[in-house]
Amino acid sequence: MIDFDVRPTARRTPPAGPVPVSEPDRGRFGVATPSTPPAATGTRAATGTGAAPTTVGAADNGPADGGPVRRQRAMAWLGIGIAVAALIGLAAAGPLRAPAAVAFAALGPGLAVLSHLRVRQPVSAWALAVLVSLTGYVGTATVAVWVGWWHPRLVAAAGAALVAAACAAALARTGGLRRPAPDGRPALRRPALGFGKPGEWARRDRALAVHAAILAGAGALWLVALANTDIDQVGGYGLLATVHPAYLAALGLCAIGFAVGLTRPGGPSPLLAAYPVLLILILHGSTPLLLDQPQYAWTYKHLGVVELIRTTGAVGAPDDIYQQWPALFAGVAQLADLAGVTALGLADWSAVFFNLAGALVLFAIARTLSADPRVAHLTVFGFLAVNWVEEDYLAPQALAFLLSLGALLVLLRWLRRPGAVAAAGGSGVGAGGSRVGRAVALAGLLGIFAVLTAAHQLSPYLLLAQVAALVVLRLVRPWWTPLLMGAILLAYLWPRYGLVAGSFGIFEGINIFANAGGNAEDWGSTGQAFSAVVVRVLALTVWGLAALAVLRARRRPRTVLLPAVLAATPFVLLAGQSYGGEAIYRVFLFSAPWCAYLIAAAIFDRPAAGAVEPAGGRSSRRPVLVGVLGLALALAALATVQGRHGQLVVDRQTSADVRVARYLYANAVPGSTIALGSSNFPSRLAGNYGEFNRTVPVGEPDLVAGAGLRDAPLGVEYLPAIENYLRGFGGTASYLVLSEGMQRQAAYFGYLPDGAFDRLAGALAADPDWSVFHRDGDVVVYQFTG
Repeated sequence: MIDFDVRPTARRTPPAGPVPVSEPDRGRFGVATPSTPPAATGTRAATGTGAAPTTVGAADNGPADGGPVRRQRAMAWLGIGIAVAALIGLAAAGPLRAPAAVAFAALGPGLAVLSHLRVRQPVSAWALAVLVSLTGYVGTATVAVWVGWWHPRLVAAAGAALVAAACAAALARTGGLRRPAPDGRPALRRPALGFGKPGEWARRDRALAVHAAILAGAGALWLVALANTDIDQVGGYGLLATVHPAYLAALGLCAIGFAVGLTRPGGPSPLLAAYPVLLILILHGSTPLLLDQPQYAWTYKHLGVVELIRTTGAVGAPDDIYQQWPALFAGVAQLADLAGVTALGLADWSAVFFNLAGALVLFAIARTLSADPRVAHLTVFGFLAVNWVEEDYLAPQALAFLLSLGALLVLLRWLRRPGAVAAAGGSGVGAGGSRVGRAVALAGLLGIFAVLTAAHQLSPYLLLAQVAALVVLRLVRPWWTPLLMGAILLAYLWPRYGLVAGSFGIFEGINIFANAGGNAEDWGSTGQAFSAVVVRVLALTVWGLAALAVLRARRRPRTVLLPAVLAATPFVLLAGQSYGGEAIYRVFLFSAPWCAYLIAAAIFDRPAAGAVEPAGGRSSRRPVLVGVLGLALALAALATVQGRHGQLVVDRQTSADVRVARYLYANAVPGSTIALGSSNFPSRLAGNYGEFNRTVPVGEPDLVAGAGLRDAPLGVEYLPAIENYLRGFGGTASYLVLSEGMQRQAAYFGYLPDGAFDRLAGALAADPDWSVFHRDGDVVVYQFTG
């Protein structure tokens, strides 16, 4: 068993006789701190992989080891339960099969590993369990599709059996399967639950009851708002202009409640972690409850790759960039088979899942960098409130961003040089460690990075730049870590270089302003302009506040050097790549967590600011801080909703759209060309998408961008140009799809004059060379027969 936090110390002689052991004081935040001086607990003996780490003069449940060992046992029991549930779900379908499958994918393998590793910081242990699970689960699925050996249920069953066996072995090694024999030591004193006489309970736990009521009230307001919102009335200003006002009240109450709990005189509220969870549900769980189908047309292109893997068990089309970076799609396909659901069912709640997992990892990072738990809480809530970038739907970027945070957690906790962070109240948690622990951490970092490399084309390069910057500044070790990461990247890119360079471009020139221009040529409607201005103000405000936090600490630069470097490094992307106009969005996404940390650390940097009294004290400034912080977080969250759902009128896909797309891919002539009026359609959602549009690498040909008919009125005079455009693809047949969703997109972005699609539909109906192939509501598929 390996202890990540072993440090070489001088060996002391253990005291004679039993040593009194007291319960570790976990405080309010679950961070174990010995209640006896370190010198009284003895020193850690040398450990190997064959025996559990021991502490001279203290038992496993003593002040030094009690918390981690008990957590290992809890993880082992939980891992066994999840593994058994997954096996039962595979053997007999039922309502719990899908939740058990998701729990196994997110935690099962990680619990099996972490039950054998002693990680001091609780939140880091649980975050690492999630990272190990997702990395192993996705990595296994990716290898399976590469070698063409696709048996997901067999693999899942074998994996569940291994998890159960490993967890049982961990229980045996830590004594979790036997009752401890009496050894003369006094029994551990368990903390009281806080129940007693009603009046006494009310005085002691009034804050707990208040925050429980705030959370329940905000949640109820959110559900009331959704129940009274007509999604068909969404217009050009998006969700906020249509949703019931109770939604705004729910967001505001959540932000104010968080600010009150964060600045509580006795320390942050025990329920403080529930506020980010509620915020995630409000921000990312609203559209799944309001819409009939997953939003974003691009979601369905990803679903098509998932269905391809589920039906064929292999990838490898050399001109399909999704099949060349298949990690997410393989993992989702394996999970869908294990859960017994369609990938469409998993897509709805993917944003909630990725944000919950990301919040846990980010909290662990912040706890590693700062000794003040309030900094970690505010970092997570602040990042969630300002992250308007829509990266977390069922897309490779969602998995890539989560793995990027996970790699940085491993790097900063176990590979950071001692003294690299000089945070207020301490030097951070977890720097240093044993040589063996660092070797294991480096191997874990490279494993995460390898899966990340197979998941996304851009994210690993941003992560490599961040790691390289930290190595150059001698903040992390070893110095050759970026070289190993670069070798992994180069080995993966080399056989795929022609596809990327030929179809998408790699280096587009050093034009920072052009590369930062976004993906909109202009603003086609006032709604689009409003949303664009809102998110630009939000992004500039976040970057500006982070810069002020760095300037404020200029006399103590090492307190902010590491997060400032991580926040600034993503801007190097703008020096050579626009990434289809989305480079600036990726820059904000990868810098925002560190900006949130810098801002949070500046607020609660007590020695410098004195803005808030130490925990247990009272400050006359607290009401002002609560008001300002709550209002700022509420406004940021509203701006994020506008940025994410301001164009909901375009992003939402209807059931008729999905039905027509399924019919089209099931009945169209193989080898044919499928063209769209504009790109807003759930195309390529079927596993046989590769049989159509064989000369188009990504997406479908459309009339607006592909045929160059933007701003055209699309009357009968444009039919010859459209027909020639379709003939150019050399398909066995040609189809053209028009829908009401395309009209909404054209109006929102100003692609076409009003009524253009109606005029085109009339021209197609009157032309004998065109016929209606399929119609469902306001969605029509025309076939060119001329």
